[in-house]
Amino acid sequence: MSVENTKRGTPPYISPSTFRHLVEQLQKNLPDRIDRSYLDELHSGSTSTQIMSALRYLSLADTLNKPTHHLKLLLASSGDERIKRLKDLANNSYGFIFNDSSVDLKTATYSQLEELFHNNSGVDGDVRRKCIKFFTSLCHDADVPLSPHVTKKVRMSQSSQPARTSVRKASSKGTKIMEVPQQKWQVPEHMELLNKLLDK
Repeated sequence: MSVENTKRGTPPYISPSTFRHLVEQLQKNLPDRIDRSYLDELHSGSTSTQIMSALRYLSLADTLNKPTHHLKLLLASSGDERIKRLKDLANNSYGFIFNDSSVDLKTATYSQLEELFHNNSGVDGDVRRKCIKFFTSLCHDADVPLSPHVTKKVRMSQSSQPARTSVRKASSKGTKIMEVPQQKWQVPEHMELLNKLLDK
């Protein structure tokens, strides 16, 4: 029995690329239930949990993690129909933004979005930044116009993130990609002094 999700929790804060990749995978083969056993084949455990939470928030999965009618319509769409489905998804999921007459998304500032997310969901810090990043990405894909004050700030926050390199780590399930911060290696001061003494 399908149970629609009528409660809202924390807005999605998975990366937009993760969401797009998931939609592509679901289009190829939609499982009866989008659970950890399915998602762990594609992502790490923590990401799988965040994805399930995001799908429930967006009403793309019910409380039993089964695909909803909304998800099936989204997966069956393409082109202009896909844009329409994404726009409906944004409007239905982020009513606290679209229904707030005090904020015009075409001219809003980034701080106004931060306040809306905090007041509605209590999110702050890095989680709130990721929530806003996902929201603005969804709006972009749905052709929902956003203020340049917001989009510029989102781009700046992305460029300020530390660079990462991908390292493949072998495991019993196969090869996974583990991201580690990129570091700049420096020669210790005592080694530099030793080299100078040896040169004399």
